[in-house]
Amino acid sequence: MTTSDDCVEVSVIIAAFNCASFIRRAIMSVLTQDHPALEVIVVDDCSTDDTVDVVRQMMASDNRIRITRLQKNSGPSAARNEAIRAASGKWIAVLDADDAYAPGRINRLVEAAERHSVDFAADNFLYFDAQSEEMGKPALSTTPKEELVDLHAFLRQARPYATEADYGLLKPLYRRSFLIEHDIAYPTERRHGEDFLIYVNILLHTGRMLLLREPGYIYTTRSSGWSRTVVDYQDQVEATARLMKDRRVATDKSARHLLSTRKKALLRLSTERACHHHMISGNHLTLVRAIFGDFSNADIPLRILTRSITKKIASKFKKA
Repeated sequence: MTTSDDCVEVSVIIAAFNCASFIRRAIMSVLTQDHPALEVIVVDDCSTDDTVDVVRQMMASDNRIRITRLQKNSGPSAARNEAIRAASGKWIAVLDADDAYAPGRINRLVEAAERHSVDFAADNFLYFDAQSEEMGKPALSTTPKEELVDLHAFLRQARPYATEADYGLLKPLYRRSFLIEHDIAYPTERRHGEDFLIYVNILLHTGRMLLLREPGYIYTTRSSGWSRTVVDYQDQVEATARLMKDRRVATDKSARHLLSTRKKALLRLSTERACHHHMISGNHLTLVRAIFGDFSNADIPLRILTRSITKKIASKFKKA
């Protein structure tokens, strides 16, 4: 199929690093969409496997696919920024190399974004376990069908332990002209939580966000072993603390409070996972230090950790 730059409406960008065994699935989920005017831009972040060869093989049969390579491994933010610069579509859609789109997703997002005149739109997502090949339930509630999300509503849900899945996991469709007009890009100084940071930046630039509750994004779980990212929660804590000092947030008491809540939630998650690792590994002394050191420093009641670890112990014995 041929698509000229003049008629591209949606540019799908994929940051790729050592994903030869599954990037074909991601790209095919785009090419089989029912939207005719799209392109796929893959930016290879110095892969050492056959990722580039796989993409080039696909390019031979479909010229909607393009690939470029970074000179040094720079992380997903740099790769996405390079893809955005190369994009020609009115809309830019993000896709991680280990994930996929459900049928009809692009059409639904574009139609809704145009109808509401928003600057970026995201939708509900489904968790996919690649090992068992099982699809989970929607991560978010499926009602209301559509809703406009402001800065406070986003921050309220963009954290661990919120009432539903972390909004920082959403993969949106951006209006390219808005990104260019406000010189908005992914923060290359951060390799973790970069999605959250660019969404907040757009909202602080008075960008309008739409959330569709129909699932359209297929999010592959980290337990599947496909993701090449080891999450650095401390990096996200530091980025959140820095954002609280942003002049655009300084006068917004509610935003500062919500960011503080996010920071505490990240600290809790980081320490809870570290404690669980120490418990499973049998490092009891390190576990005790974490409980009475790291966790107390997170300013979170000890009963939360106790309850969490008790559940994990019970789950472990149940599986045995």
